[in-house]
Amino acid sequence: MHRSPSAALLLGTVLCASACPSEIDPASLAPKPIAKPVDENDPRVVKVGEDLYPAATVERNEKVAAPEQGPAPGSGKPDESNGECRLYAPKLPDPECCKPEYGFDAEVVQRACGLDLYLGESFQYTCGYYFHEEGSPPIWFRMSMLPDAKPKDAADTHDRKLRQVAKNPELASTPVPGVEGAYWSEHDGSRWAFVPGWDNVRQLSWKSGTCSDEGIVAIIRQLVAAKPAPKGSTRPGLLPKARM
Repeated sequence: MHRSPSAALLLGTVLCASACPSEIDPASLAPKPIAKPVDENDPRVVKVGEDLYPAATVERNEKVAAPEQGPAPGSGKPDESNGECRLYAPKLPDPECCKPEYGFDAEVVQRACGLDLYLGESFQYTCGYYFHEEGSPPIWFRMSMLPDAKPKDAADTHDRKLRQVAKNPELASTPVPGVEGAYWSEHDGSRWAFVPGWDNVRQLSWKSGTCSDEGIVAIIRQLVAAKPAPKGSTRPGLLPKARM
């Protein structure tokens, strides 16, 4: 019996479907396991709006999108935007205002030492006050509060430490001329004064050549005369001003 080509093709297809081995993996037909819901508290994910994203991806995208920030206010140039003080530090990345008051008066110091401009203050271990003088790096004075109640005790403690560092047994603080109870000392271009008048001694530090001795004496006199800030009081202004 003669079969047409189309009939032969149909017969081959039927035979193959019924007899040829299947190429489908039975495992692929098994039911898929139900995925567990993602916990919003999982540290690996971050919720943005109503959706959850991998934390690493979000962090990477934020770093790319964030604009490069410049120096913090007061770093490298004076800034008063904080409303608390004129903030200034030559190189600190994120300077802060000095919290305590020490009786320091920027106007008195500027006048006593013939300085051009008061730049501002910042705190790093001690409080630094900076001034500008033409043709010079920023000039600084630093102040701190010591645990001693008497300037002589504070000066003696300072002298003992300095003698060990400098290996010079002759180093010793001396009375400040014309200011009763105050002492000062000098070593290797640095100078210190120990100021009476408050419950705790205040230490004033500066560099040799910053100001004349007469100017420093005037500053120390003003520090002695200044009154401590009343408890809970606010600063008298953006610039350090002695309470008299």
